[in-house]
Amino acid sequence: MPEQNEKRSADRNIVHCLRCYKPQDNLSVHLARVCMKTSTSEERVEELQKAKASSKEWIRNNRTWNYRQLCELLPHRRSRITLVKELLQRGFFILNLPQESEMVLEPEDDDDDDDAATTDTSSRDPPTTPSSVRIKMKEAGLHHKFPAQAKFLVGFKEYLTKSLKVPNWQQEVDNVSRFLRYMQPTGSKLSLDFLSKSTETQDFLMALRRADMRSATILNYIKSIIRFLEYLTARRDLRKKIPQLRKNCRSYADMLKTLRKTVSKTNEDKTCDSRQCAKGAPGIKDCQQILQVAKPDFLRIHGDLLKGKELSSTDKTLYRYYCEALLVFRHLQRPGAVEGLTDADWVERVAQGGRVVIGVRKEKTASVQIALTKEEETCLQLYYRQIRPKNIGLEKFCQGFFVSSSSDTVHSVSQDMNRLHEIYKLAPFKSQDVRRAAGKAAQKLPAPQQEAVNHYLAHSAGAAQQDRTPQDVVDAAELLDSLAGTSSDDTSFLAELGTAVSGSQKDFCAFVTRFPVSLEGQPPTKRQRVDSGFPEDRVFYDKWRATQYAQREEYLLSHFTHRKPSAAKVARLIAQEGWKANYPKPEEIERLWKPAPSGTVETNEVIIKCVSEQTWTGLAIKDFGAEEGLGVVATRPISKGDIVCDYHGKVIPAAEGMAMIQGLHDRARNLFFFRAGQRDLCVDAHTVPCECHPDTDTVGRRIKRSSTRPNLEPFHCQLKVNGEDRDVILFTALQDISIDTQLKFYSGVVRRSFLGLELDWLDE
Repeated sequence: MPEQNEKRSADRNIVHCLRCYKPQDNLSVHLARVCMKTSTSEERVEELQKAKASSKEWIRNNRTWNYRQLCELLPHRRSRITLVKELLQRGFFILNLPQESEMVLEPEDDDDDDDAATTDTSSRDPPTTPSSVRIKMKEAGLHHKFPAQAKFLVGFKEYLTKSLKVPNWQQEVDNVSRFLRYMQPTGSKLSLDFLSKSTETQDFLMALRRADMRSATILNYIKSIIRFLEYLTARRDLRKKIPQLRKNCRSYADMLKTLRKTVSKTNEDKTCDSRQCAKGAPGIKDCQQILQVAKPDFLRIHGDLLKGKELSSTDKTLYRYYCEALLVFRHLQRPGAVEGLTDADWVERVAQGGRVVIGVRKEKTASVQIALTKEEETCLQLYYRQIRPKNIGLEKFCQGFFVSSSSDTVHSVSQDMNRLHEIYKLAPFKSQDVRRAAGKAAQKLPAPQQEAVNHYLAHSAGAAQQDRTPQDVVDAAELLDSLAGTSSDDTSFLAELGTAVSGSQKDFCAFVTRFPVSLEGQPPTKRQRVDSGFPEDRVFYDKWRATQYAQREEYLLSHFTHRKPSAAKVARLIAQEGWKANYPKPEEIERLWKPAPSGTVETNEVIIKCVSEQTWTGLAIKDFGAEEGLGVVATRPISKGDIVCDYHGKVIPAAEGMAMIQGLHDRARNLFFFRAGQRDLCVDAHTVPCECHPDTDTVGRRIKRSSTRPNLEPFHCQLKVNGEDRDVILFTALQDISIDTQLKFYSGVVRRSFLGLELDWLDE
């Protein structure tokens, strides 16, 4: 009898409970004891019948999948393979499943940096089965690769993973490996002869097209090859061995970019044709709905920023999403243009016609110009000054304008826009949707206006390359506003921020603008504050005094960088400045003083790399007008004692530098004289660009000199750069430096006369 009970128990079907979703050996007992213990027996019987019917339905229809259906649901090959393995492991059946070796060889279909990465299947080329593409690629010899141990491929892998931190590095290495094998069908040692084979390169791209490769995937191949060229150019050993390498790589990259524009245009035309035929295509207002729905939360966060409140990481991310959405859906920019926006682009923005024009130089296909309203500039400036620096931190440098919470440049704006729509439970729209809607609306305009819209959207390579004045960009942006039917309420939405900051009629930024904080200034009186429209309380007054106090504290500490000062020395300096109130006590300065960092700069790999490659970040060159000319501002917070950059140029004997000045006194401004031991030397930064960095305007030479209010101090050290001992002049911060502050260095401790000029020298 026990044996029969055991057999009956083993043969009983497992049924899942529809309430807790757990498998049960005896569902009726489970319902009575756990999920439905307070229900009647009739209700439990009814639930049991539903569970059994659901189990039969799943076994009959839902246990079997079709691999072709998975290809449609998951275009990304790696995700699809992972899901297939998981389904098989859980006992599912999959029809039309290819061999595992064939699955690995499937071409990658996604583009991780542009709209192709997130565009639905209706926006791509006519679908082809993976097997047909794979077979055609094999027949054309496009699947052959170099061994993974090839020297250049190993170095390229390290470049992608360590320097660029590319998550999908394996696909890029495979793309380059297949391309190089096509260009070099025989031999095991990889050569660089492909740099002179432009015709063969076009044949390779045509072969991909004949294999029914999607345009997005062909663009991925081109992007991978361009990154491989960047890797080759970054290798100094190759540049020394092949003097013409940089020039050859640049010419080859230009040729690839020209081909890429053709492929991009073909892809965009096919996308537009397929979607324009679709019923119910979204309009501009439909795509911009997310801006209206998310606006209340954005205004709340904006008000908290103005009041100086500490934001949660969720609010910081949401604020960044909204700023990105303004550029994508309001100004109709591609995700690549938003990702390519840098801190230097933001610093170089210009005011024109009531708007602010920004140029994005690192966009993938062409330079882009955007005309923001003053209100939108305020939003992005608040992000730039208050959220971005906290994401970057003081240890990790970043050039991108939009920075994620992990301190990296945002690399997928498309994903950010999908997340923003998901937060507010809206159907996601993409930049292609709103750009297509705008292009369709522009077809009703006269030819000149239609051409202006195409220029602003950079729909064609020719339009993007033409020079446009800032006023042309502003006119096109206003024309797009009229096409979108944007109202004054939409363009002036920041007017609502007046009510977001309760208890004050203006924010502290406006207060400081009206009453600038300076070392010598006096705080505004109550009458002055009220007459200017500010609250009569002491909130802004106290903040103004605290800001001045911090400035004076930094100023006093900056005068004692090498030795700890005595209280008497500090008191004498305070007396010389004539400060009567709101200054730190001499004993406080004595307590706060800290010696300069004792770390060895000579062994710091980050500094050596920055000197070698001139990859200093957190700095931007800015035009300060006709009188002052170009200068340098900080685009990230800099702490006292940080190494900021170097004064880069060719090191020559001081006598040679003095000889260069004869007859050309202006050259003295770009010569830095210093003494290293018993040697009198000079850094010649007059030649632009320098011989070792012909594509770079090094920032150090643009920093102004100052003997009264410097915030940087130069010092000499010897670094081993590329295996050679080199004399280097580095700048270190004398005090904490905030964003948008102009950098100026101490002009020298010794002045020597030569040809009637007083030359600055740095003596050790």
